[in-house]
Amino acid sequence: MDPGFAAAHNDLHNLVPAVGAIEAARSDHAWGELRAGQRLGDCAMRFDPILRRVQPPEAVRGDIARTLLYMRDTYGVRLSRQDEQLYRAWSEADPPDAPEIERNRRIRRVQGKGNRYVEDDRRF
Repeated sequence: MDPGFAAAHNDLHNLVPAVGAIEAARSDHAWGELRAGQRLGDCAMRFDPILRRVQPPEAVRGDIARTLLYMRDTYGVRLSRQDEQLYRAWSEADPPDAPEIERNRRIRRVQGKGNRYVEDDRRF
């Protein structure tokens, strides 16, 4: 396995609990915003299998955005300009809350590196 891939894959900032059925439905679809879309049960996440796009619930959009921006900065994950703009907007609309800040603090303690998009109010 490529060492760079392994580091990104195992980075605790990139690992979050997920419901198996929802993660399977999300598959490798891109994050984005949808006007309509399917829902899986009571989950607030929307899926569009034709556009291959997934819209997360408002309460976690910032969390997802900050993770993706961190992965771009840390591992060179490529994001389009449109995705960067979307993730910045999500991050500003859904700022870090106490659980996300505490999670980041614990990851920093274990891993030695925090997510600056969670830690710094001047993130951008």
